[in-house]
Amino acid sequence: QALACHAGQPRTRSMSAPPTSPRNGDREIWLPVPASAGEMSTDVEDSTSDGSSSDSTVSIPLWRKVLNGLGPGLMTCLADTDGPCLITAAQSGAEWGYSLLSLQVGLIPVLFMAQELTVRLGVVRGMGMTALLRKEVGPVTAWVVSVPLLAACVLGLISEFSIIGQTMALWGVQVWQSNSIVALTLLGVVSTGSYPIAERVGLAMGMCQVLFLITAFLAAPSSVELLKDSLSVPVGEAGFVKLITANIGAVIMPWMLSYQQSALCNKGLGADEREQLLLARLDTGFGCMLTQAVMAAMLITVASVLPAGAHVKTVDDLLAIFVDVLSSEAAARWLLSLAMIGACMVAAIVQTLCAAWTFEQALGHSTATLVPIKKGLRGFAAVIANIRRRPTFYVAYAAACGGACVFTFLFDCAVDLSVFTEFCNGLLMPPQIFALWYLSAYTLPDERRLSGGYKWCVGVVFLLCSVF
Repeated sequence: QALACHAGQPRTRSMSAPPTSPRNGDREIWLPVPASAGEMSTDVEDSTSDGSSSDSTVSIPLWRKVLNGLGPGLMTCLADTDGPCLITAAQSGAEWGYSLLSLQVGLIPVLFMAQELTVRLGVVRGMGMTALLRKEVGPVTAWVVSVPLLAACVLGLISEFSIIGQTMALWGVQVWQSNSIVALTLLGVVSTGSYPIAERVGLAMGMCQVLFLITAFLAAPSSVELLKDSLSVPVGEAGFVKLITANIGAVIMPWMLSYQQSALCNKGLGADEREQLLLARLDTGFGCMLTQAVMAAMLITVASVLPAGAHVKTVDDLLAIFVDVLSSEAAARWLLSLAMIGACMVAAIVQTLCAAWTFEQALGHSTATLVPIKKGLRGFAAVIANIRRRPTFYVAYAAACGGACVFTFLFDCAVDLSVFTEFCNGLLMPPQIFALWYLSAYTLPDERRLSGGYKWCVGVVFLLCSVF
């Protein structure tokens, strides 16, 4: 059962009312409710197949609720470990050995702090970050935050396309061929109009990167050397500081925070707000630990093979490293391809959705989900209905996909662009995290508000990340 919740509108619902579900047999289509940006309705008819109303509720076991709650947080974290992030981790291991490993561990609570704020805002206010800024502060501030957010989405998407192109080149596939398929796949996913489908595809793709945990184990790093290097932090070196910035930007990316808040609204977890918060926090906590484990695994794999001061310039360099670890070129090619393409695809889905949602909300348009449509509307007719109801969303989504795809036809700089992208993410991050901090501290009800010492602790941590 899904709660019809709006990423661009405030949510008003009775806490005592049970969650409702669309009519059995109707197809759930990702369309906006015909309401203005300041109004909404969360009512979705709950009825049986014979049309009669049903008020019955079904008791769901806790483990089932936890599994159902997995999605927005986990997908955001899997997208966080995207192609550019993995390249940044590889560069960190190649240039500085295990010196940046402790940073990967230390960023886990920082990542959770940032994402937990999106959980509070998404569950309690039921609005995306841009929509909430527009409502609470005004459209000018919403655009001030949205512009760097859109820039981060486009930069990240170009990097995903570029890395996929280089990875498929290992199999003799030309960049224009592979990236055309990627663009069509992304358009196909969103054309369904269903957030659950986008989430399932993203999670399936993103879990491929867990394969890197195997290579870290097989690389058999020296525990003494690993511990010694991880405690060595040469902050006086300009190159080391730049990679610190890149790694922070690789972990706390502007688009991932905005995406999770809107995705929580699109998914909905039920009518019990306290339970929603718990499930979403468990989802986020698990994702934070998994994503940093993958980053650490890539760093360890590369650092175990290459001497400190080396460089990873292309995906071919990564292939040579994995061949050394797995002692098989075929196995290395398959593992690298599945993990890298899976990581890039889940990130591309998140980035394109984030860009489209952000642009839509910045313009003051409503963003809604899970509104049932007539059973007879299928296939191409449903796609056309989606586009007609949400032209801004689909134009922004298609423009992001098409622009990134064409860019990679013209340029080939995956590794350099990846580190540059994460460095830019670090620079573009402050407006997003401080907007989250402000909204969480001053626009939520007292019982859900960021307050006390924890409020200032989060603020200081965000400030330190912004300085680096």
